[in-house]
Amino acid sequence: MSIQLRSRRGPVGKAWQATALRERIERLLGPGRIARGKADARAGRVQWLDVQTGAARGDVLDADGNLYQARIDVPPLRPGEATQVRRIARQHPELPARLAGGSYPEPVEEQLAAAQVPLLPRDASELSHDCSCLDWPGPCRHVSALVYVLVEAVDADPTLLLTLRGMSLADLVEEPQRPRAELPERPTGLDPTRLRPELLEAELGAEAAATLHAFFTEPHSERLQ
Repeated sequence: MSIQLRSRRGPVGKAWQATALRERIERLLGPGRIARGKADARAGRVQWLDVQTGAARGDVLDADGNLYQARIDVPPLRPGEATQVRRIARQHPELPARLAGGSYPEPVEEQLAAAQVPLLPRDASELSHDCSCLDWPGPCRHVSALVYVLVEAVDADPTLLLTLRGMSLADLVEEPQRPRAELPERPTGLDPTRLRPELLEAELGAEAAATLHAFFTEPHSERLQ
């Protein structure tokens, strides 16, 4: 089942994040690939789209009737970068709900970009591509068609930007890990004179408890007689 673009003419993508993504990827394509990729996408040649950590993939039907596997790669965030994103997201408690509703506030992306952890690719240097058609060096028309399907998908669902970067909505709503409560310091020594006979008896039996308690509580002089 092919994917039909909603856009039938003009630029693809309406929301600001879709426009930004399209413009950054189009810097890789060049005018000829842009025109052919957009035409193929509007013709429904992209059969499916799968967005996972670091990559968007899809099969694209060529005019010769063959299917080619195209992909676009975006580097996932490193652990420290993801921590930065979570820190900034906690400053915007409404963000998860807005993303889930299809809206990505541009000021949040600007704040992430200032911290060097944007969800959108910084520029074309952060993007790479591949296709089974082996049209080297590319990007080929199949990758170009996939670009426009991805742009419309991000237009409708900006959480896909999180997915590409290796994160999810759950990462933004999880409570920060609380430090473990400090435990009271364990005593470095035992004061035998504070031992209670009934507690010792429960553990050791009556005779052994009485002997141990007497040993520690009777004066030294009596023990030595």
